[in-house]
Amino acid sequence: MTTAKHEIPPASETRWTPYPELPRERKDMLQLRPANYIQELLLSILTPGFSYHDHPSIYIASETPIYYGERAPGTSGPPPHVIPDCLVAFDVDTDAIWQRVGYDPVQNGKPPDFVMEVASRRTWRNDSGHKRDVYEMLAVPECWRFDPTGGRFYGQAIIGERLVNGQYEPLPLVEYDDGSEGATSAALNLDFRWREQRFWIHNPATGAQYEHPQETAARLQAEIARLQAENRRLRGEG
Repeated sequence: MTTAKHEIPPASETRWTPYPELPRERKDMLQLRPANYIQELLLSILTPGFSYHDHPSIYIASETPIYYGERAPGTSGPPPHVIPDCLVAFDVDTDAIWQRVGYDPVQNGKPPDFVMEVASRRTWRNDSGHKRDVYEMLAVPECWRFDPTGGRFYGQAIIGERLVNGQYEPLPLVEYDDGSEGATSAALNLDFRWREQRFWIHNPATGAQYEHPQETAARLQAEIARLQAENRRLRGEG
């Protein structure tokens, strides 16, 4: 995949007051591992060569609250917000987002380009209801949901929706030659697929599957071990 060049936005002269640090949302094991896996894989694909939050204009994170609206008069606590399991925003000042401890579409000049929710027993109804409605209201171009059970909660493993005339419309599911089923994210230029009870990401142009960095490391270590064993055999040491 050819990664688009993203320009660093000019630094804002406005000094925004940071949002308060919020307690981390509790995730069950069904949700936690796939959510981390997807975020880490997207980081390796979309920001190659950059560690976690170092990219100056591409923001990929979980546990980042998206704020909207104002705090009700006379109340304490943070303003209204939702926290997606993963969000991606291009052409934003990532350092400012980290310093503000939150994503505000007004401050950043745009909503995130992509959000994804991962189903859990506790959150799936909110993912499909209130949170989806907020993303639609904020005009997030793509809203995705992934169900690690294969569809027990959302009805299907992968659901992608794109904003059309202010409303979300479902992306058509595709059956691929490898037996997987999924859809293409135009926002990220990636295929999201479900196969063999797992979530996969493919290059839509070539069909090639992207590896998680840990999978790449394990594969290379296995290959090194194979070559070392072959070298010992050729030297008569095995």
